[in-house]
Amino acid sequence: MNNRNEIKWLPFNSLISSNEVIKQLKSKRNYKQMPSLSEDELINIERLIKQAFHTKEKIQVTYFWLNQYYTKLGFIKNINLNQNKIFFEDNSFLYFEQILKIKLFSS
Repeated sequence: MNNRNEIKWLPFNSLISSNEVIKQLKSKRNYKQMPSLSEDELINIERLIKQAFHTKEKIQVTYFWLNQYYTKLGFIKNINLNQNKIFFEDNSFLYFEQILKIKLFSS
């Protein structure tokens, strides 16, 4: 009787492995690479970060994290040049390397 149960459910085991393959295919399809920025773009981003920090302007940052693009809106609270981090007023932070684009919102 025990063998019958194992044989009865054996075909459904193939569905489990196919689900894993489907998940892997979807993750590969959604995979994005971080674009490389030119030296001029990096200098411009750094300049805008410093400007927004000193003038206390609101910024919109487009950044790359875990193979996805995100945007963040907020004010810069602090800049740590040693760690290459930008701290925001909501206690979140970003690394300079993650940032792709910055837009300033004048008050």
